[in-house]
Formats: sequence, C-alpha cells, structure tokens
Amino acid sequence: MEPGNTASGGRRKTSGRSKRPSVIGLEGLRRPERGGQVPLYYQLGEILKQKLDEGGWESGTLFPSERELEEHFGVSRAVVRPALGLLERDGVIYRRRGSGTYVAEPKRLVPIRGLVRSLQEDRLSDSRIAVLRIRQQTNDQTMADFLDVSRGETVAQVTSILHIDKPICWLDCFFPVERVPWLLGAAISLQGGEQPALGESPRLTRIDVSFEASSCGPWTAKILGVRTGDPALVGRLLQYGVPADQTRERPVELARIVARSDISQFHYEEAGSLDRRRGRGGA
Repeated sequence: MEPGNTASGGRRKTSGRSKRPSVIGLEGLRRPERGGQVPLYYQLGEILKQKLDEGGWESGTLFPSERELEEHFGVSRAVVRPALGLLERDGVIYRRRGSGTYVAEPKRLVPIRGLVRSLQEDRLSDSRIAVLRIRQQTNDQTMADFLDVSRGETVAQVTSILHIDKPICWLDCFFPVERVPWLLGAAISLQGGEQPALGESPRLTRIDVSFEASSCGPWTAKILGVRTGDPALVGRLLQYGVPADQTRERPVELARIVARSDISQFHYEEAGSLDRRRGRGGA
C-alpha cells in the first residue's frame, strides 16, 4: 500500500481548502498496477503522457491538481509529484507559481537537416536561421575522414540558431567550400542581416544521423532561452549529396545539433519534400 492511503478505499485522505478543479476529466484512465517491477510514479506518468499525446486535452487548460490525481488514481502525493515532474521535463505540461499546472502546446515538428537544406527550404517555411559565427579553417584528420576531403583542405564552419517562433536548436556545421560554393557567402549575408543568395547546390541524397538525450549547458541554455540543466537532444548529422560537376555521392556537410526537447520533435523528410507538398517542384 502506498504511504498515506487508507486501507479501506485505497485513497489518500485529504484536508484543507480545495483548489479550483480542472475541467479535464480523468474518467476511463486506468490506474497504475501495484506489485510490479515498474514504479507507480512512472506508470502514472506514462498513463497521463499517453492521454496528452492523443491531443484530447487543449493546450492552456488547467491540469488536474495533485489532490485530484491522488483521489482519482488512489495513490499518494509521493507518487503524483515525481509523475508530474516527468511530464514537466518532457514539455507536455508547465507550472505557474501560485496558479497551478497547465497543458503545454504541442511540440513543434522540426525537420532533421543541416544548414544546406535549411537554407534551401526555409524560404518556404515559418522558420529562420540566425548566424552566430563563421570560420574558415584547414581540417584535421578526423574532419577529413568525415567529409572525405584531403587533410589541410579548407573547410568552413558556421554556427547558427534555428528559430520557429522561438529558438529551437543550434547548429554547428562544417562543409568543404568547393562542394557547396554559395553556402559560405549565404552565411555571411545572413550574419549581416541580408537576404542570402542561393546558388547551384549538390543533389542531396541520404543522411546519417544519430541523437541522444542530454541537458543544456550554460551557453546553450542562454541562447535557447532555457535554464541550465534543462533537457536537450544532441545529434550528429552527415549530409550526403552529388556535387553539380560530379557523378559520385560525397559528404557535403557535417553538423552537430543541440535542440530543446521540451518544445521540439524531430522528424525526417526527403530533400525537396516541402517544395513538392506546396506544388513548387523539388530538388
């Protein structure tokens, strides 16, 4: 039995002034199963997360209080509080001090792509790129291996932020200048607040990408507008393509991505899919 539960009804006794009830109904939601290997708080978090993912609860709606959850699911506050903590860290609810807990807005769908595709396709979307830093450097052996270039060949590095209403992620991109000749100039234009001019691009093909859960360090938290230690997704993307004057597929960009996991959900689309959906042709 959970601490604080009554032996007869399985529900925790409550006292004191009741808070404003939520309009969200909990009817039909199963209760956590006792006696198993999965902790009750984790089960409760998954039950509520599944309901939130179904989209049945409108964003901005007052979420059930701790007391309402205790009474409905027959568990103690020691179960409810860590379950709500899981939901808050996942970005599906948020709390206002002195007011309560609310349903968060749905996560933004963010396409998995580097700087080349972002500049090609963001002209047709509601996102924008803000360039923070540009460097040209001779690459080391590790970079040469990733990008299939000769050691010492000039590689450009562009650090930027992707915005969709608010900062979503930052990109640290490396690319051989000769394979995407216009990209360096476009980044310089963006850094100066000008509209970039896009040239002939490689025919983009496949990507090699991986993500893992992490947290925001002080600098990342500052530029993304979150708190240090907030959850993040860290990824590495290698974009392949066929340069305009060649027939062989080559790596054209290596990107490191650090994204807010509380408001973003990454998905993959083939190159040119945004153009095709809007009837404007494709690469």
